[in-house]
Amino acid sequence: MIFADMARSASMGRLAQWQEKLNQLNCRSRGILIIFAADNGISVEHCSMYKPMQSALIVQEHLNGQSPTSRLLKAMQTREIIVDVGLAASVNNTRILNRNIRQGSCNFLQEDALKEGEVVRAIQIGKQIWDEISCSNFDIIAVGEIGISNTISAAAIASVLCGLHPNDLTGKGSGDSKVIAKKVDIICRAMALRTPDATSIIDILTRFGGLEIAALAGFISQAKLKNTPVMLDGYVTSVAALLASINEPGVVEYLLAPSLSDETGHQLILGKLGLDFLFDMDINYGEGLAAVLGLYLARLITLL
Repeated sequence: MIFADMARSASMGRLAQWQEKLNQLNCRSRGILIIFAADNGISVEHCSMYKPMQSALIVQEHLNGQSPTSRLLKAMQTREIIVDVGLAASVNNTRILNRNIRQGSCNFLQEDALKEGEVVRAIQIGKQIWDEISCSNFDIIAVGEIGISNTISAAAIASVLCGLHPNDLTGKGSGDSKVIAKKVDIICRAMALRTPDATSIIDILTRFGGLEIAALAGFISQAKLKNTPVMLDGYVTSVAALLASINEPGVVEYLLAPSLSDETGHQLILGKLGLDFLFDMDINYGEGLAAVLGLYLARLITLL
């Protein structure tokens, strides 16, 4: 029987790796999705298919059950909680946790995206969410983000952390391939105007934002302390995880990366974290969709 189990494990590949990690963490996939939402001033540079500073409209789609993520969650009978840390327009709903720090960040091409104190507050809010929503009721947490143009912020952050040219870490986001050169130019011009301290996550987030990324970094940083695995989503949440790992390197043991997106640099960031993705379907949707698919797979894997 032992040999049969060993053979089965060897043939299951990355599924076996997930199964082992989930078993070690006593996870039976009682999950929830937490989305951090904010607007980014850089969106006024029009590199997205969405109108600038209108992330509240995307949030409303989730609340109305119209997004692919919310539809999948309904089928799975799994909850979704959205945390407003910086939406430009307020959304009144009992499923929204209003922790709004400011109504969107500044355009980092013109000035720093945030103030240092705002970054610190966002990180602290992320940490506090564990207790505010009774995360002890769940043994795995999926994370996502809503923030128009936050892939530009994530690419700028990743470029600083990795010491690489933005060309290597900037993708199309919610736009098309035609905007990549524009996004790279924006990041390069912004870096020429201000020099972020690559050793300080506070300074990097101050320069480029966004509030949702800062809150995600704070939330993810507590995974080891809470002894709870965190299911990442796509590029932005992976960059937030890399930020979290700088001060709390042990959190990487608690992270799962379900999907490799088609966002340039995502695989590089996962490599920096030492994480293998489970599937590659070119999902570049964001909003927690890949994370929820990961939750579903984790639920199935625990039955194997």
